[in-house]
Amino acid sequence: MKRLKKCTCLYHSGSSSKEIREKFLDFFAKEHLHSRVPSSSVVPYGDPSLAFVNAGMNQFKPIFLGQAAPQHQRAVNSQKCIRVGGKHNDLDDVGRDGYHHTFFEMLGSWSFNDYFKKEACSMAWQLLTQVYRIPPQKLFITYFGGNQSLGLPSDEECREIWLSLGVAADHILPFGMKDNFWEMGLVGPCGPCSEIHVNKANLETSLARTLVNQGTEEVVEIWNLVFMQYNRISNQVLEKLPAHHIDTGMGLERLVAFLQNKNSNYDTDLFLPLIDAVHQISGGVPYQGSYDMQSAQGQRDWAYRLLADHSRMITVALADGAFPDNNHRLRRVMRQAMVTSRKWFNQDASLLLELSQRVADMMGGVYPELSRNLSNVHMLLRFEEDIFRDHLAKSGREWSAIVNQFPELSALPTDQQPGLIAGLRQLEDWRRSSGSDKISGSLAFKLYSTHGLQEDSLQLLVQLKGWNVDWPQFHQLMADERMSTKIQSSAAVSSQFQCATSLKVAPTVWQCQDVCSRNAEGHYTFKPFDATVTALVSQDGRTIEEAATGDRVAVIADKSCFYYEAGGQVSDTGRLLWPTGAGQVEEIRRVGDHIYHLIKVNEGNLRVNQTVQMMLDEDNRLNTMANHTATHLLHAAIKDILKVTCQKSSYVTPEHFRFEFGLFQSEFTLEMISQAESSVRNWICQRLAVDRLMLPLHQAVSLDGITLVPGESYPDMVSVIRVAQESGKDEAISLEPCCGTHVRNTADLEEFAILSVKSAGIGSRSVRAVTRATAKQSLCRADDLKRELNLLEEMVNKFNAVEFTQLKELDKTLKQLRETISSDDVPLIVNKELSFRLEKLESYVRQAAQETLARLMQHQVESAVSHAGPASFVIVYLSIPHEMLDIGRAKLSLIKATRHCPHKPILVLASDDGCLIGRCTFPQEMVTGDFDAEKWSGYVIRAIGGKGSSPKGQDPRFNYNIRSRKLVNDSEESVRQQALSLATQYAKSRSL
Repeated sequence: MKRLKKCTCLYHSGSSSKEIREKFLDFFAKEHLHSRVPSSSVVPYGDPSLAFVNAGMNQFKPIFLGQAAPQHQRAVNSQKCIRVGGKHNDLDDVGRDGYHHTFFEMLGSWSFNDYFKKEACSMAWQLLTQVYRIPPQKLFITYFGGNQSLGLPSDEECREIWLSLGVAADHILPFGMKDNFWEMGLVGPCGPCSEIHVNKANLETSLARTLVNQGTEEVVEIWNLVFMQYNRISNQVLEKLPAHHIDTGMGLERLVAFLQNKNSNYDTDLFLPLIDAVHQISGGVPYQGSYDMQSAQGQRDWAYRLLADHSRMITVALADGAFPDNNHRLRRVMRQAMVTSRKWFNQDASLLLELSQRVADMMGGVYPELSRNLSNVHMLLRFEEDIFRDHLAKSGREWSAIVNQFPELSALPTDQQPGLIAGLRQLEDWRRSSGSDKISGSLAFKLYSTHGLQEDSLQLLVQLKGWNVDWPQFHQLMADERMSTKIQSSAAVSSQFQCATSLKVAPTVWQCQDVCSRNAEGHYTFKPFDATVTALVSQDGRTIEEAATGDRVAVIADKSCFYYEAGGQVSDTGRLLWPTGAGQVEEIRRVGDHIYHLIKVNEGNLRVNQTVQMMLDEDNRLNTMANHTATHLLHAAIKDILKVTCQKSSYVTPEHFRFEFGLFQSEFTLEMISQAESSVRNWICQRLAVDRLMLPLHQAVSLDGITLVPGESYPDMVSVIRVAQESGKDEAISLEPCCGTHVRNTADLEEFAILSVKSAGIGSRSVRAVTRATAKQSLCRADDLKRELNLLEEMVNKFNAVEFTQLKELDKTLKQLRETISSDDVPLIVNKELSFRLEKLESYVRQAAQETLARLMQHQVESAVSHAGPASFVIVYLSIPHEMLDIGRAKLSLIKATRHCPHKPILVLASDDGCLIGRCTFPQEMVTGDFDAEKWSGYVIRAIGGKGSSPKGQDPRFNYNIRSRKLVNDSEESVRQQALSLATQYAKSRSL
């Protein structure tokens, strides 16, 4: 290829990426009056098609769609972007070439119905040729060449603009829909675009122009200018937009590589400091920039590049509030980085921690959240490292066995091993049960969504197994996942009802918030709600005209005041009344646009078109409202304590609520639990206002302090629950999107108590709590238990010598107390306090019972020794009441019993848990060849059945233990007598 002389761009002399970024932002902000807006988070909300924000325009979608008015007529920013999924899945290419990345920065400029093509092209040309001083002859321009089937002409206006700016005609090229027509989606705003390409290789014009849009590294696109002037109505219909917008985007990494005269993005100052840090920390062979994956150096350099790329993506994603639990793509990137760090550099998570610090240092100036949230990033990195290490430790042996069977699998990334093992188990279970070699696309998709198995790993696995997969179905499910929204509908309304196959009635108007009012004294009124029955559905899904007394039917009405189960909150209950009858509302479900009221007709007949009065169960609704508001307050309190956490799930009922949250540190301590409980109680006492704000999604997500659930998709209009002082001017205590029902003031919760905190899996805790009357009852019960425990402690302190009958009664009382305290209806903090005090009393009882038992054994052994008189051996059966062993869980120790007869051979027998147990000891000087502890015990064992052994480390001639087989009640006495008789006979025949 023929090249021209070396480029003389000003910035080839060594301008930094920071300066290049700032030049772009200042050019538009200072010289062309664009408002400099901050980057949005890389965590998308309200767009289920995205795992991460992957373009600069995402935050402006509502403006382009006409859902929001622009706050600025002109805007400029540098947007954080991540691409690891969908059509932009760059993950497998990262590090293997010089330009694929998981994280990148998109420099963007926008005009919202202000300037249009001429100004956009002029600004772009001015920035590139005058500010960055790129020679015009190195730049090539593309424009939209038209589309005959859509009736779209060539964008000659754009071409003429570029010519007027001085661009040579042979540097302006037309292209079709694929390259030069930008669309947001299948429908919506769209328009022609003009791309600016740069001749990196300094090729002659005649050759360079043939490489435009050919995917080569010699001529690459650096900037795309989109002219939004159409709205796509359908596949073949476009209409002109009344407002025209400009959306431009230029990748910083590619621009910096060109201006710094580097062949690879990784050779720029965006990546080299990170690559150098890896070498400094790990030592070993330095980075040499090799891309030869067949050589050891090339593979090592790939590892350098991968860690530099992944550390940027991980730091940004975690700092912006993404959680690996909710995003398996993020977890895969983290694990791939951990494996690479170990394999190539012999480093644990400390390397990634240091790299994240370097990323924050390098980029914190333009993205301050990276430095602000760095401690959160480090906490999550350590937590994920611990989880992954445990996974690998548990799966190591099983993985080795799989690789021995299929050596080809050893090439799979280590980060996929745990998921592949679990997926292989599931596949083999399915194969055994189905007997088929054809795997459905739905099962393959389940392995992807559940275990994170990528398509290439699945393909290799099924190929080795000789199985087939329905890949078209798999790909369709993947597409459905990207485009589907979370709709609350189901073929089955509940376990008792099937939905109707088609309802030709108007949608139900939902007005569940409209029936409730609160006066100044805090009293709630729920007014009756009139509606008209539009359809009746039987339990088997048939539409019917009439329901009789005793029937269970689903009632669909033109409107409804009942809350249907959604957002973790159970549905309302209540009654339907009509002039000739009544029905009990047992459950509410939403199916599509209709609300199903599942009722039992208690009286009269109910017909379609009947006017009914809807009556809520007021206590149920009010208690549920209080519990739901308490859920938000508890979430706010836990966030204050843990700093790094996220909601996993919640379940709100009238009786209680459960709240599950992420725990990314060692423990959620009693002190933290007490602090959370106190915070909620304080907010109740402060009588904070609880308001519902209806906001467009783009406005809601921009509110300061709003709490969003990672992975959750929100509707275009969002109900936001705000808890703050009555004035509403202070910072909100809690600010969360929520469709559920809530009280109007925190004082209406009356009281609050946490009843339990339990593990809900790795990195999760589940809290159960109550409010209002239930909380008050729980606290009253706690006070009663405290008083009862106080009395017991006072009584025990007065004991000088405790009698067996007193011990028996005290033990009974303590067991009852333990059972009561262990139930879930006592506040957890009080439970732990009472349990600690109870343990002390139980310890006292246990010790006293043990002492009483020891005295009884001593008395019985000494009596037996006295009764034996001059005999050379002693045999005694300890008669211990079973209830004595029950007291304080006293232990029957025959060792202590035999110590009361040190001068003669002694065999002590007793009953324990349905068995006959014994211990035989011999003074050393009395052991003979045919009479010792083992022989004496063995004779008895052979007769009654059982087993024996000497205590560990002791001579069986001197000490031996016996335990019979399990005895039934009616044979225990006869076996005991037999054992005593045989033992006596044997001893008499052997003793002197």
